[in-house]
Amino acid sequence: MKNRILFLLIYYFPIFSFAQDDNLQFRFSGFADTYHAVRSREPYNFMSSRSRLRTELDITKGKSYMFASLNSVYNSLVESEPKIELREAFFQYTTNNWDFKVGKQIVIWGVADGLRITDIISPMDYSEFLARDYDDIRIPVNAFRLMYIKPNYNFELVFVPVSEFFVLPVKEENPWSITHSFETPYQVDMDNTPAQNLKNSEFGSRFSFYLSRIDFSVSALHTWNKMPVFNYGYSQNGDTLLLDENYSRMDMLGIDFSLPVSKFVIRGEVAQYFRELQEINNNRFIKKNTTNILLGVDWYAGNDWTLMAQYYHKLINNYEKSMTNDKNTAYTTLSISKKIFRSTLNLESYSYVDLINKASFTRFSCDYSVTDQIHFMAGYDWFNGDNGMFSYYKDNSEYWVKAKFSF
Repeated sequence: MKNRILFLLIYYFPIFSFAQDDNLQFRFSGFADTYHAVRSREPYNFMSSRSRLRTELDITKGKSYMFASLNSVYNSLVESEPKIELREAFFQYTTNNWDFKVGKQIVIWGVADGLRITDIISPMDYSEFLARDYDDIRIPVNAFRLMYIKPNYNFELVFVPVSEFFVLPVKEENPWSITHSFETPYQVDMDNTPAQNLKNSEFGSRFSFYLSRIDFSVSALHTWNKMPVFNYGYSQNGDTLLLDENYSRMDMLGIDFSLPVSKFVIRGEVAQYFRELQEINNNRFIKKNTTNILLGVDWYAGNDWTLMAQYYHKLINNYEKSMTNDKNTAYTTLSISKKIFRSTLNLESYSYVDLINKASFTRFSCDYSVTDQIHFMAGYDWFNGDNGMFSYYKDNSEYWVKAKFSF
């Protein structure tokens, strides 16, 4: 019954919405896409096969604004994936100096591309790891945001009553499951998130400055480790591996900047995480401060060439040898894109490189625009390495195709 009501709202609302008060402006838009991926090695099985309808509704009246988006998904491989879900739903009221936004929304902080330094309010959905568009990986949160706006600066307050956390696949039916390498029966407890009460809420602030030569922001956040830290054990008879997720409070203090120089944009972020949960031997945990640094350069070279490079480094302060994580984590990213055929075909590669473990993930893609509404895409996702996070998916390299119609 609920699905039928949502269907009627999506498909019949536009018919009468434009007949309302002239001062009330409606805009109905969205897209339909279909995505299919097959493993590039034996047994050449499908890694993904899904179709989606995204519907979006904008309503504006004076200083008030409302936005809602709905995903209707059919996934042939992962039947447990939600069929219909509310992606975002928020309203916004804006004056000359104030902006108030409340509801389910994506909160984006910082200037990093594809990496999380200060941008840790909205968690990530790793149902297909990084083999999806980054915008689709972000998880919206229910939040209150109040911003004081001036021409050269703004001040933002954020309050998240109930936190959201990373989505990690654990079902055997999902080729991207974090348990796919387990050789014994297992049981994963993914319901150990913090209690939903006021004491466990998140809150933070961000002070942003927009000067003639540089933009920069200072941010602070009282939050959680959104990616769970697991402890491992066995059932009483020893035949089942047990995994339990763990979360703990942490704080973040960060700064980011963006500096245009001719055809270049230099970007950077520095964040200190206080009391971040870390695993040590024998299923014990410890809290450590960590320092996170990112430096990036974007080059808009002309002739529809764009190159973007980033270096990210994480240091665990007061490191102990019993800790399971490395003291240093270092990644680089490199994005190269070129538009040809009168900008109708976009060729791009985006790479993550784990410098410590000598492993990488690269997405090669081409996007052909038949019209402004119709796009056909194809590409290859390549995982490489024998250690680190990317090596866990080294057998998941895949060819993929995608088609999209926007309206």
